[in-house]
Amino acid sequence: MSTAYADLMKFFQTASSRGKPEFITPNRKIFEDQAVILRRFDEDRTGDPILIVPPQAGHHSSIADYAPNQSLVQTCLRQTTHPVYVIEWKSSTMSRREETIDDLVKQTMVCVKKAGSPVILAGLCQGGWLSAIYTALFPDDVRGLMLAAAPIDFTAGGGKIQDMVNALPLMYYQYLVGCGGGNMSGDLMLMGWKMMNAYDRFVRDYLNLWINVQDENYLKRTRKFSGWYEYTQDISGRWYLQAVEKLFKQNRLIKGTLEVLCEYVDLQNISCPLALLAGERDDITLVSQVHNLEHHASTPGDQIFKAVIPQAGHISVFMGRRALQHEWPSALAFIDEAAYAPGARITPADLEGMAISV
Repeated sequence: MSTAYADLMKFFQTASSRGKPEFITPNRKIFEDQAVILRRFDEDRTGDPILIVPPQAGHHSSIADYAPNQSLVQTCLRQTTHPVYVIEWKSSTMSRREETIDDLVKQTMVCVKKAGSPVILAGLCQGGWLSAIYTALFPDDVRGLMLAAAPIDFTAGGGKIQDMVNALPLMYYQYLVGCGGGNMSGDLMLMGWKMMNAYDRFVRDYLNLWINVQDENYLKRTRKFSGWYEYTQDISGRWYLQAVEKLFKQNRLIKGTLEVLCEYVDLQNISCPLALLAGERDDITLVSQVHNLEHHASTPGDQIFKAVIPQAGHISVFMGRRALQHEWPSALAFIDEAAYAPGARITPADLEGMAISV
């Protein structure tokens, strides 16, 4: 076999590599229903759990436990003594296409209760705005709130998503949902992500692959990422359209006019310690869209940790080596110190524990 032919075979095999992503750290299922799986990644730890809430944006939840040295799960296990849980979101089915943001909050509530409240919520991207909504509605369930690349002030600073949302009418997004029979197709979402950086996704990635086709480590990393990135999941078309209209277009979360479970979400109800992590080069969720929560929550300034991760793009905020070696350990240490310092906020769960101990 000629070298040129062998290189072509490696190129096409790598470029077309697919497969269902998996969590890499040993774990066990704590709970499962038609919408979620709750996974626990330790056996015998006690105390308030860390509950990682991955995004539902067309991809698999294993991004929270992507690879050795690129695993938020392993960083939490290494840097803290807390039990660690992850919500694994399932692909939406036809029977679930009418689920709303209310249903997302209810699904999160089930996982919080199964893990054992109060929890430290770590919300990634879409999982971040969901975590902020949950914390505002049920503040006693949350000991600390960590948000990574999570839009809260959706219109702050502009950005590629805002440009697209403002340029296209709601009817366009309704049409996309119609194409999925009521669900928002993961394949269509993936195409949307790619089109926001079309040259990189359709040209540069393949040029780099060809240039490095004889580098086995490069090929292995590319196959690993493609296995996660190209594997898609559908989401409910109803909550997707709610998010487009009420969050991305109308910015109702910041304005206090987003109604969930029959009440308006008031971010001032958030008073627990906060860690807000953003990427310097994130063109999906801009720094101000994450950090502006500090101006709307009631958390004192000395209990808010903010970080801008140098050179980090969107997903690098929660799976990049730099972030997991530097900013996340600092954020986790900060939350522990702020949440458990003398005089820290006492939750009803703490009072129940005191009563039992007496």
